[in-house]
Amino acid sequence: MGDTPHVIAMQQLGRTYRAMMTAFETSIGYSMPRWRILLNLYQFGETSQKQLACMLRVDPAALTRQIKAIELEGLVERHTDAADNRLTNVALTDAGRGRVEDTLPLRTAFIERAFGDFSAEQTQTLTDMLHTLELRMREPLT
Repeated sequence: MGDTPHVIAMQQLGRTYRAMMTAFETSIGYSMPRWRILLNLYQFGETSQKQLACMLRVDPAALTRQIKAIELEGLVERHTDAADNRLTNVALTDAGRGRVEDTLPLRTAFIERAFGDFSAEQTQTLTDMLHTLELRMREPLT
């Protein structure tokens, strides 16, 4: 008995995700998780690690590991929040801001290449379908 269309689609989604992550890192020079941290700090400025974990929907421990690696590159700095010493804030350094600005055109080119000649309607349909899958994956199994 062969796999159902849903199983085949789920397997394809996994292969596509892995291919996207590899191609992104090759094209941009950063893994997707590290790039998302840098981009969020670039867009929103200094942020607590707790807020960043919520915004990115990542495990706080995994976020800390990524931030430590980026900090070693001199792209971010961490310090205790002046108003609440229980929080650790993260901010881009000047080098980090420059790196994001230098990398944004590569990101744009990557996205344009990935979507190629998809129409706006096709892209919206794909986005809607992926959003629906995400919502279903977040529902608890009963």
